[in-house]
Amino acid sequence: MTFLIRMAGRKGLDWRVYTLVACVLLLAAMLTGTSWSAVGSSKERKSAAEWQLHTLEVLLETDDLKVATLSMVRGERGYLLTGDAAFLRPYETGLRDTRAGLDRLARLTRDNPQQRIRVRRLSTELQHLHDVLGSIVALEEAGRHGEAIALVKSGAGKDATDLILDELRGIETIEHGLLAIRSEDARAKAVANERYQYALTIVGIALLGLAIWATILVRRALAAAAEARRQLEQKASSDEMTGLSNRRAFMAALDRSVARSADGRKELAYAIFDIDRFKSINDTYGHAVGDAVIAEVARRALAAFRARDLVGRIGGEEFGVILPAANRTEAMDACARMRAAIEAKPITIGRKAIPVTVSIGVAQLRVQEDTVSLMARADEALYLAKNGGRNLVRLAA
Repeated sequence: MTFLIRMAGRKGLDWRVYTLVACVLLLAAMLTGTSWSAVGSSKERKSAAEWQLHTLEVLLETDDLKVATLSMVRGERGYLLTGDAAFLRPYETGLRDTRAGLDRLARLTRDNPQQRIRVRRLSTELQHLHDVLGSIVALEEAGRHGEAIALVKSGAGKDATDLILDELRGIETIEHGLLAIRSEDARAKAVANERYQYALTIVGIALLGLAIWATILVRRALAAAAEARRQLEQKASSDEMTGLSNRRAFMAALDRSVARSADGRKELAYAIFDIDRFKSINDTYGHAVGDAVIAEVARRALAAFRARDLVGRIGGEEFGVILPAANRTEAMDACARMRAAIEAKPITIGRKAIPVTVSIGVAQLRVQEDTVSLMARADEALYLAKNGGRNLVRLAA
């Protein structure tokens, strides 16, 4: 990210980089939103599961209270009809279970005002039933069977039982309604979250496409900038007429080559050559033709040497050649091939066929020799080639 922001400062790249940065930031925000949505979905699912469990617990308690209430009534009736005290056990069990179940139900429904009202009414009805059934059992135990029967016939126990069952059904209805509302709310939230996820996905895909597009533009812009820099560097280091290394770049390369080979472990040869009687060509044909001759000589010279050799234009019609890892024989042979290639065919410019030759001086680097000395010895060899009749290759002593 820091790299992208720094790149934004470069001319011609700012809007592309800003677009890419914006896409990355928005994608990060989208991922955060997706994570938040996933957490929210997880909480909703957990809450829905908890409410389902809560409703199930309430319904189980109401069922248990129904069973306990009816067990209590059946036990009381069985004892009244048979006089067998064994029937008092389900009555007593139901009595205990209704009290314990009522306490549990009160705890489960204490967060809902409607249910609290229902549970209070249920508690009142249960207490009334306990009192009625307790009175009937007490009369029967006291041998007052007729009074016990009369109390049963009064319908007080049946009315209390019906009211209890009605309250329990009411509690169940409210709980079912609450579960339905919460389930619908959870479903609506799930649908909204699903739509949000779809929206995030669509926007994320769009942003990803935009980021890819911006990345391509940035890469193209960087490549164009790099190519522009390369061309500028090449232009700064190249001779405009010939395309060869110019004097500044050539001399820097020669200094580096000499430094690498000065210890004698790597051989290095240096050659200097110029076009014979070039002034006469300029005077006879004009400077435009002279420039064309220089360019063609450069082309033929470049073709004659190895790919690792460096040919440069160091003066008007004067050229230099760096031959790394070349001994005297190899350097002389290469320069001889170049001399022959230039002499072999006249240079044709328009309708003019101009014979051209070059003279070459070659020097082999000595141990601990510097660039100035190496060039001076090559210059001396070139002087010998010129004085020897031109179109020659001479090796420096």
